[in-house]
Amino acid sequence: MAVRYLLHFADGSQYGPIDREMLEAWHREGRIPPDALAWPEGAPEWLPVPTVLATPAPASPEPAPPAGEKAPEAGAGLASLGPDDTKPPKRAPHRSRRTARAPRRGDSQGLRLVLLATAGAAVVVAVVGGLWALLQPVLAKRWAMAAIERYALADRRVVDTESGLAIELPSGWAALREDNPFVSPPGVRTRLAQPALEAFAVVRVEVRPQLMGDLDRHLDALIQERLPTRPSLRESGRSDVQLGRGRARLVRATWEEGLDKVQGAVLSWADGYRYFSLDAWAPEATGGSFLPAVEALARGISPSGAVEARVREAIERLAVEVPELSPPALRLLVEERLSRGESVDVVPLDGLRAVSRGLDALSQAEAAEMGQIYEQIWAPVPEAERVRLARLLQEAKRGRTIPAEEAQALRAVVKAGALALPEDQLARLRELSEKAVRKSRELP
Repeated sequence: MAVRYLLHFADGSQYGPIDREMLEAWHREGRIPPDALAWPEGAPEWLPVPTVLATPAPASPEPAPPAGEKAPEAGAGLASLGPDDTKPPKRAPHRSRRTARAPRRGDSQGLRLVLLATAGAAVVVAVVGGLWALLQPVLAKRWAMAAIERYALADRRVVDTESGLAIELPSGWAALREDNPFVSPPGVRTRLAQPALEAFAVVRVEVRPQLMGDLDRHLDALIQERLPTRPSLRESGRSDVQLGRGRARLVRATWEEGLDKVQGAVLSWADGYRYFSLDAWAPEATGGSFLPAVEALARGISPSGAVEARVREAIERLAVEVPELSPPALRLLVEERLSRGESVDVVPLDGLRAVSRGLDALSQAEAAEMGQIYEQIWAPVPEAERVRLARLLQEAKRGRTIPAEEAQALRAVVKAGALALPEDQLARLRELSEKAVRKSRELP
């Protein structure tokens, strides 16, 4: 009977028994690791496989192989151990006796397939993760747009009859319902959104006759009003902007809301004593697309101009009756009366009262110069009448009611005296009177 062999691998596993032919075949095919040991039946110790193969095989075995061991068959990898109980020498490196199949030529190919499959799965995961990283902002933006569009009105023309404002919405902009969760500040007349830019805008209107048409003063006031809720607000520039009818003044700004950076624009325009503001904002990431979108929106805004028409008509009519006042001073007085729904017929007397009050707020040199001009106005009036009219003027200055006849007499003297002044003195009087009227509105 041919000698049989046991194999012992470095991981503690043992194979066999196998015959010499199979041992040589496995060695040629590279199935046996270089550090494996072999035990020929009857040998006193374990030997390196090359050593065993270099020694001619004994004619027959001496002891029987250990009982219960299994060895791989020549074709399938494992064969049954023989029935004898021959055991390997006690000097064997490991005492554990495990039966497993011997390595096969296909094992390395299988390992490569496993590694390739693992690498492929990792590539798929990386590709899917990369696609999600790219698509997630797009999907988030689409979801945000859809949420905004749910509250959008179908109308492309927004009309506020009370304020006389009409807006033709450009492409991309939409008007929002009042119950929208995005824009709901108090005092807002119109709520707008540009979903693609995640931009919002609101329109407000207020009565501010004291501004006298100064849009930059209006913007200054608007910026100051926003600072308590936007303490990081920083102005970055101002410019004129074309409206659908007329022009507006625009201020650009940036601020922070939590960790988000925001860019904004505030527009101001007036219709008489009504001052409108368009407050628009969007994420800073919107970049250069924001301002052109706001300017396109502005070009669709058309104030009715009805209030301005009333103001101008009143100014033109009263300029003849109140020649000592400049058009801006008359505008202030007219707008104050019209904004309260009152008649402008009392504006001539308002002018005398405002100049008298504001005179005390002028510089000493300006007050003296105005006094000299008024001495020429009063010069033709008899002394007694002058004293009487001066007393009436003091009553008017204190805000007391003057009988209509007395007021007319007082106005007639001032009108006649102002028209008699040389042109340069009349121009100077109007300049000082305008300043006095403005000052009077700053007094308590």
